Amino acid sequence: MRWPLRYQILIPMVGIMVCAIVSVTLLHAYLSTNQIKLQIRDQFRQIAHTLNEATFPLTAAVLNQTKGLSGADFILVNQQGDVLSSTRPDFIPSTVTQTPPEWNELQISDVIQTGDAHFFHSVVQIQPRGRTQMQRYLHIYYPVKEYREALSNAIYPSLLAGSIALVIVAFLATVIAARVTRPLQRLDRKVAQIAHGDFQPMVLPTRDDEIRDLSISINRMAELLGDYEDEVKRNERLKTLGQLRGAIAHQLRNAVTGCRIALDLHLRKCPVDQQDETLQVANRQLCMIEQYLQSFLENKGGHFSSLERVNLSEIVSKVISLVTPTARHFGIEIKDASVAEEIMIQGDAESLEQLISNLLLNAIEAAVPVESEKGLESADRGQISIQLFQSDSESVTLEVQDTGPGPEPSIVNKMFEPLVTAKKDGTGLGLFVAREIVQNHAGEIRWERRNQKTCFIVELPLVNVEKECVETTNC
Repeated sequence: MRWPLRYQILIPMVGIMVCAIVSVTLLHAYLSTNQIKLQIRDQFRQIAHTLNEATFPLTAAVLNQTKGLSGADFILVNQQGDVLSSTRPDFIPSTVTQTPPEWNELQISDVIQTGDAHFFHSVVQIQPRGRTQMQRYLHIYYPVKEYREALSNAIYPSLLAGSIALVIVAFLATVIAARVTRPLQRLDRKVAQIAHGDFQPMVLPTRDDEIRDLSISINRMAELLGDYEDEVKRNERLKTLGQLRGAIAHQLRNAVTGCRIALDLHLRKCPVDQQDETLQVANRQLCMIEQYLQSFLENKGGHFSSLERVNLSEIVSKVISLVTPTARHFGIEIKDASVAEEIMIQGDAESLEQLISNLLLNAIEAAVPVESEKGLESADRGQISIQLFQSDSESVTLEVQDTGPGPEPSIVNKMFEPLVTAKKDGTGLGLFVAREIVQNHAGEIRWERRNQKTCFIVELPLVNVEKECVETTNC
């Protein structure tokens, strides 16, 4: 059976309040009853004292005046029980069988029924004033109805106040229960969203209490689960990539090798074409592709076991010459702003060629002019700038800038992850491979928007002690 939290708060509070109100009301009724009885007793004693000390005869007129002041009926009898004066001629007093108490010892007796009404009845002895005067007794009848009305007037206000207090407490308990359970319901919905894969942080409550702390913990848990999911997806992508790599690389290597052999045979048959720069570039690109594919088949994947002293300036120039035909095809201008002197670093020449090639090809694709609605290219021609310089005594910096609009916001934080791309025909592997190569050279790669241009910055150690590099992906 479900027991909602609001009922767990509401019912105990209302129950406690009901018990408190009932207890207070009963106590007040008990005290009021005793107090009213004492008031009636003291009133009877005062009347008895007044009549006992009176020097005037206790006639019916005097007793009626006393009745008007006290609300009680009086009957004065002698020792034989004869009525001397009375406020109620229809009352027949009971015979006094024993000596009544003095006025100061008078007590409220039990309730008796006289006629059609109930009365509190007491008898008090009236002292004689002369030697000839006989002993007299005064019967006092106080209506029980008057007593009950006085008691009601004393108890009902407390009952009314208690009932109002009960309603107020029930309302406040309902409000407090809702105030407490509403944030908990939001937490429950957020946990359900997390269970369905929505890891967006929830809005924190304004009150600084335990529920806010719990909300912060849930947001932190959602963030960790989101990161964990991204890591799982990344590992799955890497696993898938590793499974596909061998088969695809093998087929592509056979095709590229066939193309390169066909091109070599063509150049042998047509010696004139050997001076054609386009064919030379195509031949070098085919050789480079064949080397990359061979590295994949050898489970190298852009990694390497040792570093050699290589001329980075020469590698940059070589890659620029390889991608220049592609840039010309798309109408992109490549500007080489590197320093003139040679820059030597410890690295793997093949991997560095792949790194620079990926950055330049991405820049070419990003800098392609956007077509207008009529299908004409914009007047602004895309530009790429590559700059290689020594940033300090221990590192070298390579910057590749393009005039493209920059990456889409949806992939800004995941550009270097595998299989992540916003391009229609992209594979999402270029920047991933670039990052892997940079990391294996103990360097860093980042990007930024600078002067309306997208700039990828690679920082590599200028002189790196030759070391063994551990392969970081199990492809």
